[in-house]
Amino acid sequence: MSAIVVKIGGKAAENRESLGALCDELRDVSREQRLVLVHGGGAEVTAVSNLFGFEAVFRDGVRQTSPEEMDIVDMVLAGKVNSQLVRLLRARGLDAVGLSGSDGGTFTGEPIGGRGALTRTGEVTQVDVRLLRLLLDAGYVPVLSSTSMDAEGNGLNINADTAAFRLAAHLQAAALVFLSDIPGVISDGSVVQALSAEEAKSLIDRGVIKGGMVPKVTASFDAMDEGVKKVIIGQYESPGSLARLLEGKEGTRLWK
Repeated sequence: MSAIVVKIGGKAAENRESLGALCDELRDVSREQRLVLVHGGGAEVTAVSNLFGFEAVFRDGVRQTSPEEMDIVDMVLAGKVNSQLVRLLRARGLDAVGLSGSDGGTFTGEPIGGRGALTRTGEVTQVDVRLLRLLLDAGYVPVLSSTSMDAEGNGLNINADTAAFRLAAHLQAAALVFLSDIPGVISDGSVVQALSAEEAKSLIDRGVIKGGMVPKVTASFDAMDEGVKKVIIGQYESPGSLARLLEGKEGTRLWK
């Protein structure tokens, strides 16, 4: 049985009330499907970094993580955020297990710009899902932060969207669901319910799909080329949102 990969970010991952409602829905999903949860937590990282006197630097929407900041990224994402999610899920009866990308070699990467680059923001070079499959086969729900490591054992901050794409492809996921503060792909003021690769290219060429949504949509179709059955981009607004997204009643479903 294939898995559903859910990547959470934005307010859905930061507001405890909405996060609790989402965890209730994840419990319901886990009764029918194997489930992997991938999380970010950039706002928390920024807040803690500021406390230590570090100013967040972004390039093309991607955090540029200094070696000094990497300790904070590990502490917040693999520590606080991951533990909070595991506790919330376990309190609702799910056998959640907290992991980072380093565990079991799930992700190995290298700094953007290659070895020797000063940034600890990384890109994935290798994926190994054996540990995740063992956990899924045993009935556990892996909860994965995207922090990882390079070949020398140094920490890397991998973009959580990228982590979710690569995981879903290697697991041949039945669905990859992105939950953020955006209700889906917007065209003419409305959410596009379904979007093919050809239609997406047209919207990108016309500048309707722009900014950070461009790599997300492009990577979605790449993931489907590698075996992911469908990708859904949407917003967790209220109890029932996840079910409506999976049913195609909310958000944007990308298809080939």
